Amino acid sequence: MKKIAVITCKGGTGKTTTAINLAHCLAMSGKRTLLVDCDGQANVGMAFNVQPQKGLAELLTTGDVEITSLRPNLYFIDSGGTRIVETELYLARQTDREQRLKRVLANLRGTDYVICDCPPAINLINMNVLNYVDGVVIPVSMDFFACEGAKKTLKLLDDLYEKIGHRVELLGILATFFDTRTKISKSIYNQLLTEYGDKLFSTKIRINTQLKEAQMLFKTVFEHAPYSNGALDYFLFTKEIANHRENGVPVEAKQDETQAWMT
Repeated sequence: MKKIAVITCKGGTGKTTTAINLAHCLAMSGKRTLLVDCDGQANVGMAFNVQPQKGLAELLTTGDVEITSLRPNLYFIDSGGTRIVETELYLARQTDREQRLKRVLANLRGTDYVICDCPPAINLINMNVLNYVDGVVIPVSMDFFACEGAKKTLKLLDDLYEKIGHRVELLGILATFFDTRTKISKSIYNQLLTEYGDKLFSTKIRINTQLKEAQMLFKTVFEHAPYSNGALDYFLFTKEIANHRENGVPVEAKQDETQAWMT
C-alpha cells in the first residue's frame, strides 16, 4: 500500500484538484484508492457532493469513521469540516498527538493507495499525516509565494525527520496553473527545474477551464471532459506516480500513451 500526501504550505496551488483527479485516475486504472480529506474546508466532499456524518475528526478522537464509496475502486473519508478544529485541540492534550492517524489506520487493508489532501498549514493534523504517509507531492502554482511554500514544506519534512526519525520521501514537485502563453510561468518553471532537478515531475498541469467546470458538476475531469488538456495532464501525472521507482526518480509519461484510456 502506497500512502501519499498532497501537501504545501501555500493555498491556491491546485492541491485539492490534484488529490481528487490523482485518486480517481488511480481508481480507474484498477487500483483500490482511499481519498482522505484532511482540510477543515472539506472541499473534497463538496467536489463529490457528499456529506458523511463521521469523518477524520471522529476517526482521530473515537476511532469511528464513515467510509463512502464514490466511484468504482474509489473510497472517501471526509475531514469532518469545522469539527477538525476541535479535534486538533483534543490531540494537543494527548501523549500520542502526532501519531494518532498512524495508529488508527494501522489495520487498514485491501487498499493500494491512500491519498491525503492536506490543509495549507503547519498544524497537528498535517503532522499526523506526515507521520503516516510514505511520500509527498508538493503542487506549486506558477508564482513566487507558491515556490516559497514549497521550501517551507520541505523544511517541515526535514524537521520531522530530525525530531522522530521518520523519513518522508519527496515524490516530486508538481507544476500547476501553468500557462504556456506567459513568461512568468516559464520563468517559475525554469526556477523549479534549477532548484529541484529530477524531483520536478515531467508533467505540467496547464490552466484548463474544464477542471473548474468539473467541480461545479460534482465530477472529476475524467468524467466531465476526458479529452481535455486537464484530463491529459492528470493522466500523465498519475502515470508518473504509478511508475515511480525506488530511487525516487519520477518516470516520464509520454503523450502517445494516453491512447490506453482515451480510446
